[in-house]
Amino acid sequence: MLEDLKKLVYFEEVVYETGDCCEARTHSIERREANPEVNYDDQPLSDAAADDDTQNDADQGDEEEDVNADIQNKGEDFKVGLGMTLRLPCVIQPSPKENEAVAFQWLKDGAPLFLGTQKMGAPDRMSIDRESQTDLIIADLQMSDAGKYKCDIFKQNIEHTVRFEFAPKIIQVTATNRGQVIEGSDMRITCNVSGSPPPKLIWSREDVAGENHGLSESDGEFTEDSVYIRGIRREQAGKYLCYADNNVGKPAVGSISIKVLGKPRVHVHKTIVNSAINVEAILQCSAHEEPPANIYWYKDGRRIEDSAEHRYSITVDGQHSNLTVVPVGDSDFGEFTCEAENQYGKHNRSIELVQSPVVEGLDAEGAKLSWTVHSHQPLEKIHLELRQLNGDGASKTLPIPIPSQKSHEYEIVYVIDDKELDLTPGKYEAMLTVKNQHSWSDRTGQAVIEIEGEPLSIQGASVYRGASTDGAFSLRPESILLSTVIMYLLVRLF
Repeated sequence: MLEDLKKLVYFEEVVYETGDCCEARTHSIERREANPEVNYDDQPLSDAAADDDTQNDADQGDEEEDVNADIQNKGEDFKVGLGMTLRLPCVIQPSPKENEAVAFQWLKDGAPLFLGTQKMGAPDRMSIDRESQTDLIIADLQMSDAGKYKCDIFKQNIEHTVRFEFAPKIIQVTATNRGQVIEGSDMRITCNVSGSPPPKLIWSREDVAGENHGLSESDGEFTEDSVYIRGIRREQAGKYLCYADNNVGKPAVGSISIKVLGKPRVHVHKTIVNSAINVEAILQCSAHEEPPANIYWYKDGRRIEDSAEHRYSITVDGQHSNLTVVPVGDSDFGEFTCEAENQYGKHNRSIELVQSPVVEGLDAEGAKLSWTVHSHQPLEKIHLELRQLNGDGASKTLPIPIPSQKSHEYEIVYVIDDKELDLTPGKYEAMLTVKNQHSWSDRTGQAVIEIEGEPLSIQGASVYRGASTDGAFSLRPESILLSTVIMYLLVRLF
């Protein structure tokens, strides 16, 4: 029967864990294939045969040999870049070249890569170095290669860490609805960036004037790669910049332009304009918001069109519009309205065209006042009204001299003489009204002037005052001369 038995030798690994290290023993075991013509149940082994098998197993165990190998190097931290080739060392003594019984394996994050030189789960870019027969070679490094690599000889192991390190790069900056959002809606801006270690992001906004403003928690809700803005306002429109930095190389910068869409807002150059019969007046209006708006002019609720007799003329330059008016009668004065309209709504502002004087720019510096008067008709009176702050509320009205020049624009500077006007020191509110041949102007806003009191007289003092009747000490020229002579003699003596 023995000639029908085939011997199949295989190796079985038995691992005994002993703390941080492992031992492995290789056993040689004979396996007999069953012969269908032999009934093994009918032929039990005799005690002697059983003893022979036991002895054989014992003899085979005596033939096993443990290999005492050690790893000579320590684990390292490798900082690498994409596309590089990396060698992970594992120096074993004795080496597998010196003793074929030395067994080792490489693992990545716990998953087997190589058992000896036999590839287990490693990609084609990984190999065991032919010279050392133990070092792990990784070619054309990819981001997926980052991790922890362990060289294990079953009783000892070392661990290498592979980290990628490269400068940040902005891949793309995106925003809700491609950066065009309606006023009052929510918006998210995302900065897609690469880099290792992962870059930190800093956000800022560049307004229409080109000024850069760093974003803070009050501007939005920040996550790892985005900022979320709730109820966006039109003043938050502009260019948003994403700065990425990981202390490797130069920081990267990406940007996206954000437009806040909504109904237009009208701005007027002046709210009141002076003119006269047959004198041309220009009313200015603009609307800067997105999307662009159509601008219309109205008077007394009626839309104004270019008139054939050149009474009204409208010019448009982008989002700026000028209405030129040549009044031919009193009815051509009054309130004009500039209205801008787009798909989200409309907005308007009014400008008043008047024949009365228009006073602008009232300013105070100490007791000096300055202002400008616009009037196409000759001036007749200028009244300055003063009221002391924290006083009894009484006011004093002063007539101001009329400028001698003939013009429709008067630059006036007036210094208040507190002695002549008998004003007590303190602060005063100043207001102006001006009259021309047609009518009085509106009262201006307030400017505050300050009247200073007379400084107190201070008596001069000198070292030599002559005779003193109150016992005060003084030095006469004779005393000074005598003291000088005595000091000279003392110096000569000593």
